[in-house]
Amino acid sequence: MKCSVSPSALSAALSLVSRAVSPRSTLPVLGNVLLETAEGGLRVTATNLDLTIAATVPAEVELDGRTTVPARLLSEYVASLAEAPCSMELDPATQVLRLSCGVHRTNLHGIDAVEFPPLPARDADAAIELDAPVFANAVAQTAMAASGDEASPVLTGVLFQVDGDRLTLAATDRHRLAVKTLDVASSGEKPFSGSVIVPSRHLSEVARAVNPGRPTVAISFSEQRNQVFFSLKDVEISSRLIEGNYPNYAQVIPGESTTTVKLPTASLLREAKTASVLARDAANPVRLRVGDNTLTLVAQTAEVGDDEAPLSANVKGDDVQIAFNARYVLDALSVLDSDEVQLSFNGSLQPGVIRPSGRDDYLCIIMPVRIP
Repeated sequence: MKCSVSPSALSAALSLVSRAVSPRSTLPVLGNVLLETAEGGLRVTATNLDLTIAATVPAEVELDGRTTVPARLLSEYVASLAEAPCSMELDPATQVLRLSCGVHRTNLHGIDAVEFPPLPARDADAAIELDAPVFANAVAQTAMAASGDEASPVLTGVLFQVDGDRLTLAATDRHRLAVKTLDVASSGEKPFSGSVIVPSRHLSEVARAVNPGRPTVAISFSEQRNQVFFSLKDVEISSRLIEGNYPNYAQVIPGESTTTVKLPTASLLREAKTASVLARDAANPVRLRVGDNTLTLVAQTAEVGDDEAPLSANVKGDDVQIAFNARYVLDALSVLDSDEVQLSFNGSLQPGVIRPSGRDDYLCIIMPVRIP
């Protein structure tokens, strides 16, 4: 292998793919990144067997080849280089990678690429495509509701339901539920249709990779339906899917409500952040009192203090007083992409619904907190 790359471009790729490196694996090669020449440049890949991230860096390739080198060492080294052409040449007999950049002449000892795990293969005939920023926003709106408890693996993921040109993402930790629906374009002779569960933390890596230079994302699956692939121009991220049956979340979505409240999202988010400072009890409860075209936020903690903030709102239906975990309310409002928010209630003991006003493509349902 012999090629020349830009240190800044290589550093950016290493920063991205290194998030899939397995630092404590019993297989030393999983602590390395795979470097291999490819069409269009140098391909950099890291995997922990559950998550694989690959990025292609523009490079002048003189001789094809592949090797693996320690991810952290290479990442720190390249990040410290001045911006000048960096040449890389591999001695296949010793697996020593020689780097030359500016005044530096460096040798890195690697592991033969044959030791690197084989990468999963996808089914090219089943893919869906959509706008990458829109998908990243959908991930933010749903992944925050996924569980962090590994005792329930299914709930640590986000459910993907593909039905024709519609993709629905859903996540729940039993205390809240977030559902987002997107329009997609299908490609291939046999477009994928069905449901899979994707680890939420891996989806966050996909969202992190989105930038203006990667405007679209293509989502495809392996033939065995145990892997999902996200392709964003020069980056590909694949994830092992979670096996199991996802709960029937649709049955907890209220059909109607006895109280609806509409008000500016920014003002509710701002005052909810302030009220949460005083919500210091076990469940961080913030009370919502609704009545007379007013939504009042109340937070009170014994021996700490209290806060009350009345907000003007468009209220329809019955007066109600209900309490929620302040963090759940803030999470939902923080990712809402609408100037106006609608809150819906069915009394003080039933779940509340937060959604963008006038739209039905997103909702977040939060279970109420029982307080004296």
